[in-house]
Amino acid sequence: MGKRVRGLTWTTACAAALLGIGAPSAVADPGPTPPARDNSTTETVYLVKGYDPDGKPGVNCASRWDGAITAMKRWGWKGDFVRVGFYTGDKKKNGCDINLAKKDGTRELGIKELGRRLAWNVHLNHSRWGRSVDLVGHSMGSLIIRAAVAGTERHEEGWPPYIYVEDAVTLGGPHYGSRWATICKEFQAYQQCADISFPSKFHSWLHTTGVPRSEQGTDWTLVGSKADTTVHSKSSVPDQDGAAHLVRYTTSSKIEHSQLRQIAYGWWPMSYSNNGGRSWVNDSSGAAPIRVAFNALYWESAW
Repeated sequence: MGKRVRGLTWTTACAAALLGIGAPSAVADPGPTPPARDNSTTETVYLVKGYDPDGKPGVNCASRWDGAITAMKRWGWKGDFVRVGFYTGDKKKNGCDINLAKKDGTRELGIKELGRRLAWNVHLNHSRWGRSVDLVGHSMGSLIIRAAVAGTERHEEGWPPYIYVEDAVTLGGPHYGSRWATICKEFQAYQQCADISFPSKFHSWLHTTGVPRSEQGTDWTLVGSKADTTVHSKSSVPDQDGAAHLVRYTTSSKIEHSQLRQIAYGWWPMSYSNNGGRSWVNDSSGAAPIRVAFNALYWESAW
């Protein structure tokens, strides 16, 4: 755990300084007893965007997520939303509520390290105060949230002692790479491209186990589209990783990669499984991707 510094471990104190978070009192730390799982609309939801292919990394987080946030609030979500940035250009003025890498946020910063920093942010701001959170990732953001839970679950050195993540949703996540990342790796050679590509050292680490669980237990929902030309649906919605809930929109839905984090309304043809892929149901009028995410975040297990 490291040397104690005024009631905190040295690792915790350093992580707080790195992320610009005031070190909380040790009295507030409830220890490894997680809060009860329940159906709720009051948890904080972290929204993690994807890779930025621009030569000057930095995006408008508001443009990525505000449509989804507006819809979820309309449906009754009462908890806060945290739009996560991780490039130096991801600014608060552009709607990024936090930045995991204000000083070193380039495309050379590995996904595993971004996951570690996200885990510390969750731990310092919520878990050590006895609060659980929900995580939603789009594209590369899906790998960041998966890494955050995985490294903590495995008690790797330099990671927080625990986090409480009740529900996690990935939208178009390249759990087994993507065609685009392979090209990116060859022509741009950035670390994040190499990480996303499959196979890679990062994927070998990530897939040591199936989808990870936090100390609270984490219910995973993986969402993808057969019409997605960036991430194949077998990569975004693998049925071998142990996620309970799987959703694949059909080719006829015409739902592309970016639309998985944009479309909140309407009825869309899909196939879904609520038992990890052992059986599938075809639905010609399934819910929109953001509505699926909302449902997944609300229900603590079955939905």
